[in-house]
Amino acid sequence: MHGLVSRRVDHGLLALLPLCLLWPTLRHLIESRMVLHMLVEFPVLFAAGWSSRRMLANSSACERIRLAGAALDWGGLTGAVLVSCVALFWMIPAALDASLLAPKMAAVKYASWLAAGFMMAGSWRRMAPELVLFFAGNLAWMSATAGLLYTDTSQRLCANYLVDEQHTTGVGLIVLALLLGAVALRQMMRLGGTPAAQAVKRPAEAKPPVATR
Repeated sequence: MHGLVSRRVDHGLLALLPLCLLWPTLRHLIESRMVLHMLVEFPVLFAAGWSSRRMLANSSACERIRLAGAALDWGGLTGAVLVSCVALFWMIPAALDASLLAPKMAAVKYASWLAAGFMMAGSWRRMAPELVLFFAGNLAWMSATAGLLYTDTSQRLCANYLVDEQHTTGVGLIVLALLLGAVALRQMMRLGGTPAAQAVKRPAEAKPPVATR
């Protein structure tokens, strides 16, 4: 019981963490640095959406969302596609610039990352191990591609950030890609040890030799 309450409190604090961005000084500090914008603000918004789903897990409203999500999110595919699209869109330099210059785009940014986290909190348990492998591998590939682009180019890709900021962010994205790649590799090793995988191997190993004439 104490553990359940403690988890609820943790989820509640994490879900409310984005409210700190209402403080203009803090928001400006985070969004004025490209590396903090992409590798701190985005994950915090995603985690807040995830925690909101967990915090409301036993509510009637969340139960209705869960039932609707189970019907629309077969095998976690919808959640995986949504998160992949959100991550891909906000790696585009022009999208980052637009979120800093247009309040409507900033609202879209906050809403999309919160929705992605909220959706993935329900989709994660529905995803087959093979889909988790593909999902993590695809995110790793996207992060690595964006990271290499940011580190290799000598021109400013974002109007609001200098080249040094781009390079630092590129290195951070490559590190993130390595972490996601490790998750994908771990998932692949787990798949290799599942009973289903062993069942596929056994008939091939037990196959009798073909008689030669």
